[in-house]
Amino acid sequence: MKNEEFINWINSLKKSTALPNKLQRSAKASLKKNGLPHKRLEGWRVSNLNRFKSIFNLPIAEQKHSELIKISLNKILNTNNLPDGIEILTEDEIDHSYFNELDQLGDNKSLINTLNDSTNNSIVGLKVKSNNTVSLDLIITNIEKELAPTKIIIVVENYSQLDILQVINGAQSSAHSHLIEIHLNENSTVNHDFVAIGKESSSLLGTINIKQRRNSNYSLVSFQEGWNLSRLEKEIIQLDGNAKTTIKSLSVAKNNQELATHTSVKFSGPNGHLEQLNKAIVDNDAHYIFNGLIEVPQIAQKTQASQLSKNLILSSNGRINTSPQLKIIADDVKCNHGATISQLEDDQIFYLQSRGINKDQANSLLVKGFCKEITNNIQFRNNNHSYLSDYLVQSQKR
Repeated sequence: MKNEEFINWINSLKKSTALPNKLQRSAKASLKKNGLPHKRLEGWRVSNLNRFKSIFNLPIAEQKHSELIKISLNKILNTNNLPDGIEILTEDEIDHSYFNELDQLGDNKSLINTLNDSTNNSIVGLKVKSNNTVSLDLIITNIEKELAPTKIIIVVENYSQLDILQVINGAQSSAHSHLIEIHLNENSTVNHDFVAIGKESSSLLGTINIKQRRNSNYSLVSFQEGWNLSRLEKEIIQLDGNAKTTIKSLSVAKNNQELATHTSVKFSGPNGHLEQLNKAIVDNDAHYIFNGLIEVPQIAQKTQASQLSKNLILSSNGRINTSPQLKIIADDVKCNHGATISQLEDDQIFYLQSRGINKDQANSLLVKGFCKEITNNIQFRNNNHSYLSDYLVQSQKR
């Protein structure tokens, strides 16, 4: 696809009935201005742009969010089956919590974020009311040979806790444009498990946007596999400082798949805390990309942040590009970052073989051991795991 074709595609997008006209117009104008990504952009330098451009050949799904997002395996998301302590956001609450703030970002929003604003036709907005503890499972499906845009906004009020398992399933020759935005108010806690499982030639363009207020605690455990192309962007902002963020991620890329994780954590106040561990496994001719940025401006004194990228490569043809980054202006901080790329250790395999375990079983045990640090943190609250990857379920078994 050429830029002229991309502009024609943008012009063909239908007017949204959910987003304010100003927001959608701004998003479409931004897409036209910036055009398709190219190799000169650092965030896209090693990406397969042809795979990304092919997504725009798909028609946009016209199904309502209620048909794509389910609260459990069999219940459509609506006001009648929400757990106690959760209610649907009104349009005014969505405007206050989301649009006004994001509209101020303008061209600073990423291409993936802007693409979702341009194509989305409905929004699911939820609010966890004050002084509640709630568990929520959200299963997001897709339709073959269509691009499905979905957007979820969740506001967690003061002194509340939300435990959320979010599952995205890909369909053959399909694509997801998905955005979830979570606002953590003061003294709130969110434990967020994010599982994205592709199928054959499916693609995922995903965004996780988190806004944290004072004394909030956000924990994310994410797992992705099976996508022909996946680009998962995570943006966390500690608006006032004095908050805690924990991120643990695992990506499994096989065959000739390309999976990417891009994270940005910004501290906009003092005494912030971050622990980030990103893991990836690459096999066959697959490619994995990690870009992680931690920003600590002058106002964010006393920040403590750590970021580690650990990668396991199982074939000679696999590729891994990893780039953890620190951008620090404050002078009273404790921050560190690092990256490793390794293969299975021969001495570990030999040790297991000496105990009567054959080589294939030894390899499998070592890979599962590499995964468990992440997968053991994902909570399966529903006894029926049919919407989860067999690989993920098996890796949890001891």
